[in-house]
Amino acid sequence: MSDSGEAMQARTREIERMAAEARGEAVSENGEVRVVAKAGGRIEELDLRMSAFELSGVELGELIVSTLRTAEDQLDAQLTSAIQAAMGSLGAFTEEEGSR
Repeated sequence: MSDSGEAMQARTREIERMAAEARGEAVSENGEVRVVAKAGGRIEELDLRMSAFELSGVELGELIVSTLRTAEDQLDAQLTSAIQAAMGSLGAFTEEEGSR
């Protein structure tokens, strides 16, 4: 296998590892809800403070969903940045290969 093919496979494995390990975390404005999200829409942690139970069921549900979306947005931004960095370094490598 060529060096560029091996480099691409290594980058692909690295991106897969980053996606598996990445987490987005968000806390609601007043701290009632804390969510840690993983790729694929999975919730890794959901913490509710005592003040969360002062909200109505509808309010609490909306707050959880809103906080989860913020955590997912953070996760998406992390992954996008990491993938762009990985692909950028791969592009630099393949440009070197093409100039040989």
